[in-house]
Amino acid sequence: MDKEIKKIFDYIFNFNTTNEYLFHKLYGFTFVFRRDITTLNDKVTSAEILPVGIIYEENDEFCYAPLYGNDEIDEIIQEFVEKELSR
Repeated sequence: MDKEIKKIFDYIFNFNTTNEYLFHKLYGFTFVFRRDITTLNDKVTSAEILPVGIIYEENDEFCYAPLYGNDEIDEIIQEFVEKELSR
C-alpha cells in the first residue's frame, strides 16, 4: 500500500532523487562522500552530503574502509574503478 501511494505522489508532484558518490584525494587517502539531492517540480527541496568511507592503498592494493555499516560498497567500488580507469 505504501509503495503505491509513494508512486502516486512521485507522479503527481514530480519527485526526483539523485544519488552520486564524490571522491576527494587528500594526503594519500581518498575520502568518499554520498550526495543526495531531492527535487520537487524541478526545484531543490533537500540536499545532503554524507561521508561514507575512506579508500587507501596498502601493499599495492586499494582497500575500502566504510565509516558506517552500509550496503553500498559494490556501487562505491564500481564508480571508483570507473573514475580511476578514465584518468
